[in-house]
Amino acid sequence: MSGIDSPDPFMEEAEADRRLIVDRRDIIATLAKADCRMLAADYRSANAFYGQVGRLAGEGVAIERDELLRARDACLWLADRFRLNIVEGLAARGIAGSAMHPRFAKSLTIMFGEQQREPVFERFPQLPQMYFYPDLPYLQFDDPRRHPWIAAVERETDAIRGEAAKLLQSSGNFAPYVSTDHQRPQGDVHGLLDDPSWSTLDLTIKGQPAPERIALSPHAFETISGLAPLCQISNRAPSIMFSLLRAGSAIPPHTGMINTRLICHLPLIVPGPGRLRVGEQAREWEVGKVLLFDDTVEHDARNDADSDRLVLIFDIWRPELEAIEREQIQALFEVVDEG
Repeated sequence: MSGIDSPDPFMEEAEADRRLIVDRRDIIATLAKADCRMLAADYRSANAFYGQVGRLAGEGVAIERDELLRARDACLWLADRFRLNIVEGLAARGIAGSAMHPRFAKSLTIMFGEQQREPVFERFPQLPQMYFYPDLPYLQFDDPRRHPWIAAVERETDAIRGEAAKLLQSSGNFAPYVSTDHQRPQGDVHGLLDDPSWSTLDLTIKGQPAPERIALSPHAFETISGLAPLCQISNRAPSIMFSLLRAGSAIPPHTGMINTRLICHLPLIVPGPGRLRVGEQAREWEVGKVLLFDDTVEHDARNDADSDRLVLIFDIWRPELEAIEREQIQALFEVVDEG
């Protein structure tokens, strides 16, 4: 018992939040937060915090063994519940057995831990944080010539850049890309948490148009939503946003959430030296020339110029996906959100 913090069964969620703001590695506050979310039937958030308890213990943060086992058992129970909800929810939508596209069915067996991914030989493999979809061709940057819609988007660069220039005159429109979320455990997020050096103005929020923001840049929204095959995933995509990287700033290496999409950059303001690295490849931004890449491959970016860089970012479906696969992926995340 000595030297090990003990759980407080009466800790209220507000107190847990306060302690986690002070120290996000506070394992007892993390466990209390998990318990509060479980009692509120917010199972996804509860699972995230119970999982964080195990990660912190694995890093050497002290906690009573019984409490660690309790967090582990909660994760196991939640995993079983998650699997059952997914299977039943998809079946209710007519997606079961032979109705599943083979790649989609395989993605579920990997998600449920029933099958391992095939051996990976790339130095920089796909490492999605949320959902892995198997058997898609590996790439880092994609060839723009595979996407006939790109030329039409690039022709609108000047008009979009004109809107963006007006937005930059009011810096209050932009906010740090990574911001504090009390409903999920957070590390330092590659040092980006609440850091304005990488800021964005989002025209969509959780995949839905944000009318008050679209009104600030209607041509950009109309161009991208009208021309690009935007990824449509419940509560997550599409994402259309202006991305501002401050002078002399860098975005550390990281990976994205879902490998069924490609991320697109339309560079608008490129003040000087800078580059985007994806895996082993690097590209410099060029105004009006779209870059496409798989963000589940480790990537980073830097702006070495003495003024700010601005690009318009949006996400599209991987072109290899058949229509039925897109529909089933959409249905999966609808079921996830219902659970």
